[in-house]
Amino acid sequence: MSNQRLVEASDYDPAQDRHFVTALARGLEVLAAFRPGEGTLSNQQLAARTGLPKSTVSRLSYTLTRLGYLAQDAEQGGYRPGLAAISLAGSLLGSFDIRRVMAPLLRDFSLSHTISASLGLLDGTDIVYLETCRSQARVSVQLSVGSRVPLATTAIGRACYAGLPSSEQLRLNTLLASRYGEEWPSHAARLQAACAQYQQQGFCSSFGEFEPDVMAVGVALPPLGPGQGAMCLNASGPAFAFTPQDMAGRIGPALLALRDQILPRTTG
Repeated sequence: MSNQRLVEASDYDPAQDRHFVTALARGLEVLAAFRPGEGTLSNQQLAARTGLPKSTVSRLSYTLTRLGYLAQDAEQGGYRPGLAAISLAGSLLGSFDIRRVMAPLLRDFSLSHTISASLGLLDGTDIVYLETCRSQARVSVQLSVGSRVPLATTAIGRACYAGLPSSEQLRLNTLLASRYGEEWPSHAARLQAACAQYQQQGFCSSFGEFEPDVMAVGVALPPLGPGQGAMCLNASGPAFAFTPQDMAGRIGPALLALRDQILPRTTG
């Protein structure tokens, strides 16, 4: 299977599992190929992203369109997520009660510090944004709900990693080593440095590493309930407006205060 998240799940081999429905998995791969904020994608683009043959993608996109999970643009012929897929996403997001708590707090934080702030959830070796509030500044970081960012190179991902038990970090190391190959040793060293920073300061940083002009700090949230995945917060802004000193001296401590403000509302 070409789906990275399936590969990350374990050493599981679907070919050896008689209960595994390959056609369904491939259809889900097509849906997962869409990214927040994009326009339509052609069958050729979907084939390139999923690694599936174009003929297979054509049949899948036709079926998904008939079921309402994709919608086809009448003029360009490309596809975008349909109402059925949006409904599923809305049901999932609605299951996270913390989003209702976080939305006004993130908005207040963003307005107070003129910076974008987000809540993320660990998914494989990525962080998926569950809630976000963009800065009201003329130029801000353009990430939205559903955006997916890598754990290893982002402040929010590093903070999430640093806040995990050592056993979970070791499990992630195996997945990250598979993802990055020869580049993994350098990423591993940065993650260890991030853990040290987290121990000393309570937050992690990424200054121009994920995107050259983006400065960010992140903090981990403790487990908020049984079965709840690892969550984390970040604050990010453009480099022309925030220096590393600003982020470490002012925004990082403010983000820690935001985390402490959240906890009584989610654990009480």
